[in-house]
Amino acid sequence: MQYFFEKEYRNLHKSMIFRVRTEKTLDKKDIRKLEIILSAQYKKEPMKEKMGYGGIFNRSSFLSPWSSKAIDIIKSCNLPDDIEIEIGRNWLKQSSRADMNARLGYVDKMTEIKIINRDTIKKYFNKKIKDQKQEHQIIKINKIENYADSMSLALSKNEISYLKNIYKKLKRDPTDVELMMFSQINSEHCRHKIFNSDYYIDKTKQKKTLFSHIKSTYQKINRDVISAYKDNSSIIRGYKTSDLILNSDQKYINKNNNEAYIIKAETHNHPTAISPYHGAATGSGGEIRDEGATGRGSTPKIGFSGFTLSNLNIKHALLPWEKKSISRPARIKNALDIIVDAPIGAARYNNEFGRPNIFGYFRTMEFEMINNSKTKKYMGFHKPIMIAGGIGKIDINFSKKQKLNNDDCIVILGGYSYKIGLGGGAASSLKSGKSSKALDYASVQRDNAEIQRRCQEVINRCTYMRKNPIKSIHDVGAGGLSNAIPEIVNESSKGARIYLDKVVNAEKNMSPLEIWCNESQERYVIVLSPSSIEVFDRICKRENCPYYLIGNVTTQKRLVVSYHDDTPIDIPMSYLLGKPPITPIRISSKNWIAINESEIEYPDIKKCMGYVLMMPSVSDKSFLITIGDRSVSGLVVRDQMVGPFQVPVSNVAITKTDLNSKSGQVMTIGEKPNIAITDSSASVGMIFGEVLTNIASTYIGDISKIKMSANWMASSTNNNELKSLYDAVSKLAQFSKKTNITIPVGKDSLSMSTTWINNKKEHVVESPVSLVLSAFASIQDVDLHITPYCKGVQNLYLIDLGAGKNRMGGSALHQSLNIIDKDVPKLDDINLIVKFFNCIQKLIKNKIINGYHDKSDGGLFVTLSEIAFASNASFSMNEKSLGELSNTELIEYLFNEELGCVVAVNDDDTRKFEKVIKSYSLTKHTKCIGHLFADLQNSGVGEFCYISTKEPIFLLLNSLRKYWSYLSYQIQSIRDNSLTADAEYKAKQQTPVIHNPNITFKHKPISKTYLNLKNKPKIAIFREQGTNGHKEMANSFMQSGFDCYDLHTNDLTDNPSRLQIFDGLAICGGFSFGDVLGAGYGWANKILYNDDISSNMYKFFHNKHKFVLGVCNGCQMLSHIKHLIPGATHWPKFVQNKSKQFEARQVNVNITKSNSILFKDMEGSIIPIIVSHGEGRIDINNKTKLKQVTMKYSLNGTNTEQYPFNPNGSIDGVTGFCNNDGRVNIMMPHPERLFSLSNFSWAPEEWKISPWRKIFYNAREWIG
Repeated sequence: MQYFFEKEYRNLHKSMIFRVRTEKTLDKKDIRKLEIILSAQYKKEPMKEKMGYGGIFNRSSFLSPWSSKAIDIIKSCNLPDDIEIEIGRNWLKQSSRADMNARLGYVDKMTEIKIINRDTIKKYFNKKIKDQKQEHQIIKINKIENYADSMSLALSKNEISYLKNIYKKLKRDPTDVELMMFSQINSEHCRHKIFNSDYYIDKTKQKKTLFSHIKSTYQKINRDVISAYKDNSSIIRGYKTSDLILNSDQKYINKNNNEAYIIKAETHNHPTAISPYHGAATGSGGEIRDEGATGRGSTPKIGFSGFTLSNLNIKHALLPWEKKSISRPARIKNALDIIVDAPIGAARYNNEFGRPNIFGYFRTMEFEMINNSKTKKYMGFHKPIMIAGGIGKIDINFSKKQKLNNDDCIVILGGYSYKIGLGGGAASSLKSGKSSKALDYASVQRDNAEIQRRCQEVINRCTYMRKNPIKSIHDVGAGGLSNAIPEIVNESSKGARIYLDKVVNAEKNMSPLEIWCNESQERYVIVLSPSSIEVFDRICKRENCPYYLIGNVTTQKRLVVSYHDDTPIDIPMSYLLGKPPITPIRISSKNWIAINESEIEYPDIKKCMGYVLMMPSVSDKSFLITIGDRSVSGLVVRDQMVGPFQVPVSNVAITKTDLNSKSGQVMTIGEKPNIAITDSSASVGMIFGEVLTNIASTYIGDISKIKMSANWMASSTNNNELKSLYDAVSKLAQFSKKTNITIPVGKDSLSMSTTWINNKKEHVVESPVSLVLSAFASIQDVDLHITPYCKGVQNLYLIDLGAGKNRMGGSALHQSLNIIDKDVPKLDDINLIVKFFNCIQKLIKNKIINGYHDKSDGGLFVTLSEIAFASNASFSMNEKSLGELSNTELIEYLFNEELGCVVAVNDDDTRKFEKVIKSYSLTKHTKCIGHLFADLQNSGVGEFCYISTKEPIFLLLNSLRKYWSYLSYQIQSIRDNSLTADAEYKAKQQTPVIHNPNITFKHKPISKTYLNLKNKPKIAIFREQGTNGHKEMANSFMQSGFDCYDLHTNDLTDNPSRLQIFDGLAICGGFSFGDVLGAGYGWANKILYNDDISSNMYKFFHNKHKFVLGVCNGCQMLSHIKHLIPGATHWPKFVQNKSKQFEARQVNVNITKSNSILFKDMEGSIIPIIVSHGEGRIDINNKTKLKQVTMKYSLNGTNTEQYPFNPNGSIDGVTGFCNNDGRVNIMMPHPERLFSLSNFSWAPEEWKISPWRKIFYNAREWIG
């Protein structure tokens, strides 16, 4: 039986169609229940009604991630267990055939189809697809090469010969499954053959392979490195921690651990070129899984992402350097599409999983180059760089995987298998254009972050146990099961027997090859002893996390994979994971050398300023930042945003070791492909220097505590680039060893070229050698770091590590003028930068400097401008020598990108500063270049930039902000609501006047009596699948005198009355059920349609001795069940933000008069708070309907509806409510994430304790 439901879009001639299928007949009550759950109207026979001509639907055989979450909701609401549901979006109404395709919009060809006439609609809905067993294919030995070419397996001639010899020894032909598996396991992407190849340059064999160069850094010094080059991430020793975990009674407790931190960075370039959203989302997801599958289970903490693209070419906003842009093939997306969609994919995945993504970069680059022979060459990033990385944590006791035993159970934890991501490892190893379009699409995975959150909860629960049941774990990534399973058993010198029919597929009619080799995401291979299956099963059921037992470990070193009564794989492990011959790299010295422009003529200096500030590598990155939840976990100390004006100019990202610690980790990034186009070695030196000048802003101590991840991109089909790659890798190893810095992890992607045929002519765009270097270090005090934000009058000092050379090659200014110049800046003296690092460390430790910003993209002028933006301050450059410079010399002084930094020093500290500088022999590199004037009234003129030259330059700071934020505005206008984009751009061009926070209450610490009580009041930290903000909520109540217990909705299904033992209920933020069917709505319906749960909720809410707090997703959920809550009928629903985008910001709120028990004595306070939501706007348009409001967004001391200070557009700035007696409170912002003062992106210096503790303390005092 199938049933149809329609939901109309507001003010559009479109609707959504839900198709529900079940073998059972639904009665009227069930149909009405579905109407409520889906917020849709039942349609008996939609094809007979005048409902338009069609829409976009999932392929008939395909169970989408949306559907799997919707089914979870529906099944939890006591509807038939066999129910299936799918969604048809953009069902068109009143449309002509002519504009049908345009109005339907984008279709994901891997998972969706367009249906645009009534006959095909009928066929689609009436089509029944049977799941039929598929057979594997036999490939003749002499046809292996043909098969490899047809499937783009990226096998070399040596590898094909190796395979032929194997099967001759086995005396049989290979199967298609075996060949695909071999190609994935031995792909460049997975086995890094170029980095392990012998290098011959001008016929001379080099002493070291590329990988040997990297490993030599570990051989020189391996301080604190527990694991390098052999697990999914590198493990580094950290500080002792008091980690918040759950005991066997589901009670939160603090466990003292010797904790290590883990580091990782990985690219996802090919998929992002083909399908930007999914490519970037699964790139982030894959890297997160690597962090979770290290050792015997670990936990991701914070992340970063970066994008390097060709020119954006926004049609209505074409920038000067884009006028010579190069065309692209139709098979890949253009750079603008990528930067609009890919960051949303990465952000959405991190948001839904619950990992704060708190650092990154963005660069565009595209050049037409020419050599002495007048031969042209095109350099760019048509194949983009999309990198994801981060820091995780691991219990040192679980840092090593255990040896496996015979009959150990092999389990797949996580999602189902789809016909997607096929051949991804091999596809990523080919240059773009060498595989078919169909295979390109097939190699891109699709994402489902919510199920990965569930998997992580399972892993966490296992690692909380003293006897962790996980013996070994691997994420399922490139190559799918065909790579992960052989790897995990081979580490113990074992084999495996796999039953492929035990794998659960989300698509029908999948072949053995598709089941074994697909790269469907959100899956882990875990090995358990048979005795651990029961406890593992119990954990998975509580978390609603699917798993399936698919085989066993065997002592026979052989991989046997059966599928029903077939055996598509039966091969010795030594053949599969042996060492196929690696082709040596034979190259000559560079034979293609770019020539400089004959003469360089610079335009007017003010025009240069505008060009550079609009350059993507320089400009405001807010559009990449505010879409990401940067506060989830409660562990974030420093994200991209700096100061009270929240300007994205941070040098580093910082996280705490645990929720209440002072110790933590710092990370940063460096990359310089703009220099590599002419000199890869110089590029590496500048990247290394950039990373050190960035991370120096945090007190680390010994430079050897820094660890780095090196991610390399290059075009391996090009002689020049392979030579450049070798030079670059050896140079990085040299710098690392001289500074005692280890590189224990990294990755390479060496197919960075794009080829295509147009008008019978081959076009090629290659990328230069591109190193993305990320650096990490343990720090003892997370608060001991310096940002570009300054107060008062400051002396500005330039520390110039370029020693006055002012080399301009590769600069943002030259790029804006399309100038190629081989005279690039270099790291000339490695000892100098070590002295610099040690000097800055001493200045920070002794609190001598008040502001710090490195000198990098855009040069000194940009460094000063960004300090001024962050501080909302004027700056002057008044060196006497400026008046003696010619126009060209002045431009080169202001815009060169030599290494260095600018520091801000008070008058009282200048002597101390100069003394320290002298002690490190940096006096000749250091000079006072001007002053910063913050917090001053400038006679009504506004903040300004003044440069004392022959003809003095005077510019209002707002005019510079206009250029700097132009790109962010353009992307937001395209991607989001253009009205809110206009509002934010306008606000950025006005002098911001932010009302200082105002605390109206005396903040006292919580009574020690409450903290020391043996029997404390109990509070349930309530969550559902997809919740990710529970730990910070639990910690806030624990530190306020409560005993906190983890309560999953499933616990109430089993024991509804358990709720009554608690004194309070805290409902946490996150993405319950992935926000399918509306934020918090699925969770609410699970409660409402389980009578025992809803009746116990009703009883709890009506008990006047109980209190409730719902934050973000918890707030949204409670608003949907308000009829169970006394005195809550005035509560609104929460709908999509006005910007149509997820909003994550630190903004001010005003605490209003109400009956709330939590906000007692806080009325009139104006306090910064974190918001992180996509659906936070109240669905009320009349102020008279607002009752018992607890907080409103505030600007300059008054309630505001102005974006972005009111990030969701709620009327009168309203963002929190309580019920009539004040016991039940809901709010969209996150006070629990600001329980510690160090969690504020900015807070007044005079504060000693977070004012948001007051609401948790009030709760404890109310209990008595």
